[in-house]
Amino acid sequence: MGRYVERIEHLSRYINAQYLSSSDTPGSPDKSLMLESMLYMAYATASFNAYSDTRSADRVIFFLTLEPNNPASILNYVGAVRENARGVRDHITTELWESVNRYYHDVNTYTKERISRKGPYEFCKSTMDTTMLIKGVADSTLLRNEVWSMFRAGTHLERALQITQILRSKLNDASKTQGTIAESMNGQHWTALLRSAGSLDMSRHYYGTTPNQEKAYDFLVLNRKSPKSVLYNLERIRFDLEIISGNRPIVPESVEFSAGKLASKISFLTVKEILNEGSSFFDHLIDELVAIGAQLEQQYLTF
Repeated sequence: MGRYVERIEHLSRYINAQYLSSSDTPGSPDKSLMLESMLYMAYATASFNAYSDTRSADRVIFFLTLEPNNPASILNYVGAVRENARGVRDHITTELWESVNRYYHDVNTYTKERISRKGPYEFCKSTMDTTMLIKGVADSTLLRNEVWSMFRAGTHLERALQITQILRSKLNDASKTQGTIAESMNGQHWTALLRSAGSLDMSRHYYGTTPNQEKAYDFLVLNRKSPKSVLYNLERIRFDLEIISGNRPIVPESVEFSAGKLASKISFLTVKEILNEGSSFFDHLIDELVAIGAQLEQQYLTF
C-alpha cells in the first residue's frame, strides 16, 4: 500500500513537470523527448509501443494516467492501493480507509476527454495532493507498530526507487540532447529533475545557487537532511525493519542486513564517485533496491 501511494505521487509529479517543461519557450525540450521521458520513467516504453502506433501527447498521457488496460497506469495503481487497504481493513483506521476509498472514487470521475481538454496538470495536482493527504492521515492516526512500520518501509523503499529512476530518466534525456542544447542550458535539465522529485525549492534553499549536476546528485542521493534522498530513505528503512523484526539479531541472509549494507555503502560515497560511474551507478542502485524489495516480501509477506 505504501509503495503504490508513493509510486502514484512520483509518476504524477514527473508527468506534470515534464509536461510543463515542454511549453513553447526558447530552449525547452521538444514534446517528443518529453513523451519518451515519461514512458522511460514509468518503465512503459515497450508496453505503450504495443498499445499504440502513434506517440501523441494525448495518447501517452492517457496511457499513463487512466488507461484501464495498462497495469502501470495511475488508475490501476489507485485501485491497488484500495484493494491493499481493504485487505488490512482491521489493522488501519477508519480515517485512513475513508481517505483511500474517496481517492479511488475521485480518480474514477476523470475521463479521457477531460484530460485531453485540460491537460494533465489538474489530474496530476489532484493525485499529488491526495497521496500526500493519505500519508498524512496514516502518520497522524496509526499506532507506531509493525503495521505502521510496514507501510513506512514500503513508502521509503519506493521513494528511493522512484528518485533513482527519475535520475536515470533525466540522464537519458540529457544524453539525447547533447550537442543540440547549449552548455549554458544544462541547468534546465537539473532544475526539471529537482522539480520532478519535489525538491527544487529545498535544494535552492540548501545550496543557495542554481542547480547543477553535482548539487542534484548530492541532494537526491547523499543528503541526510532531504526526505527525498536515497540515503535518507535507506536509513529510514533500517529503522522500520528494526520494529518489524522485533529487533531480532541481524543475519547475512536477512533483508535487514541487505538494507543496512546498502545504506552504509551509500553513506560513504562521494559525488565525484557517482559522476565517475555515470548511468551505471543508477542502474546498479535500481537492481539493489529491487532486490531489497523482493527480499522484504519473501521474508515478511510470503506465507
